[in-house]
Amino acid sequence: IILFIYAFTVCDCANNFISNALGSHMVLQRSPQRANIWGWTQAKSTVNVTFNGKIYSTDANTDGSWSVLLDSTNAGGPYTISAKSGSGETASLVDVLFGDVFVCGGQSNMQMTVHQVFNASDEIAKANNYPNIRIFTVGTSTSSDTPLVEFKTILQPWSVASAATVGLGDWSSFSAACWFFGRDLYDEIKVPIGLFSDNWGGTPVQAWSSADALKRCPTNYERPIKNDYITGPNDPSQLWNAMIIPILPMTISGALWYQGEANAYQPDYYACAFPAMIEDWRAKWGGNTSPQFTFMFVQLAPWLSTDDSGETLTRLAQMYATRLPFVGVATAMDWGDPASPYNNIHPRYKQIVGYRLHLVGLGLHYGKAVQYKGPEATDWSIVSHSPVASVSVTFDPSSLGSGLEFVSKSCDAGVPIEQCGWFDIGGSDGKWVNATASIKADSIVIHATLGASVTVTGVRYAWGNYPVATLYNKDGLPALPFVFPNPIKPTLI
Repeated sequence: IILFIYAFTVCDCANNFISNALGSHMVLQRSPQRANIWGWTQAKSTVNVTFNGKIYSTDANTDGSWSVLLDSTNAGGPYTISAKSGSGETASLVDVLFGDVFVCGGQSNMQMTVHQVFNASDEIAKANNYPNIRIFTVGTSTSSDTPLVEFKTILQPWSVASAATVGLGDWSSFSAACWFFGRDLYDEIKVPIGLFSDNWGGTPVQAWSSADALKRCPTNYERPIKNDYITGPNDPSQLWNAMIIPILPMTISGALWYQGEANAYQPDYYACAFPAMIEDWRAKWGGNTSPQFTFMFVQLAPWLSTDDSGETLTRLAQMYATRLPFVGVATAMDWGDPASPYNNIHPRYKQIVGYRLHLVGLGLHYGKAVQYKGPEATDWSIVSHSPVASVSVTFDPSSLGSGLEFVSKSCDAGVPIEQCGWFDIGGSDGKWVNATASIKADSIVIHATLGASVTVTGVRYAWGNYPVATLYNKDGLPALPFVFPNPIKPTLI
């Protein structure tokens, strides 16, 4: 009951002595990084923070802000952290654990909760087995045209994971993709995990980007093209101001991102804006966070649409972020849910999304010897034009895992055949022809019969709102969609 009373309270008070992004039951970042504690008091007032038998002293700045970096602390706990100011303010944070902290951002597919997934009752009950995972959910009631240093709306303060806290209800708490990532990760590394759910359905990348990031891409795109998938705040930087700035002082391990549907008609812009946002977040994140912190994102799942190009091009545009260091992708392109009661744009297979994200985390962040990449095409060559057109496609060796294999699949029930996509070869007559494919060692050869005197001009895989994923590696990860030549032209300034 107390949880729900707190959850929907909007605070119009002055900034807190200790930031409301912190709290009892939280997880702070473990060693070798140093956790940051911060807040506000009277200007120039002395603040003493006591932790693990040591007192950390600092004087507040002229604006009243203060912060201290704790000594690096190994995973474990629980600890108590207390603070006292020269102005007489006191605070105590209890049951604090040290482990790894991840921020989970994006739009509705990240906001979608454990309560909404397949087998929800069992998944929620299992949360009782994970008291060393701690969760926090930012509210979706505040956007701002100006920077905020504190959250004005908190849906769920730091809480011990349990059936009660993970299974609050639809679109509330807790984020399913975020939870399954953290749960699967905890099963592997066995250290406390802090999960910070910070997302808002129907929001474009522009809303989550600072003015500095937006300046790197053409300003005539700062406002997204209106479409059916924009239902939340969409003005530039509104959610950066209200939902990202307040957590920037926190030391974190990395971030997860599931967003892009609201930018489905701006692929060239997204190929610029998404990497720009990541680089800007990294440059501005404080505490003792690595300037190259791990960033993991979900390549968009299928959904029904009258436009066959918007989704496919956005999936291709998302991949431009992987050109940055320590950025990894977990694709959801092979798990559509046309019968989802939450609209088919919201698949209920979030366990798979979380599992694939945790593989990316294990391989990219923790350096574990796991296969976390699906086959990623890197180049193509024309073998023949006629009588049968043949194209060879090669892959990044690190994405092949135990080798390539085909899986028998068909277009999902209820999905119009014209919205499904397999292999196609493009011809000089401007037409794309459905093709077959065969595996040849670490590459594939794609075949199709084109018209008389028609020459090959391109090749593509999984072009469609509902890709029919038939190519995987033997580790169970699907090949990523590809189009050659790549039609994406990032709109860089």
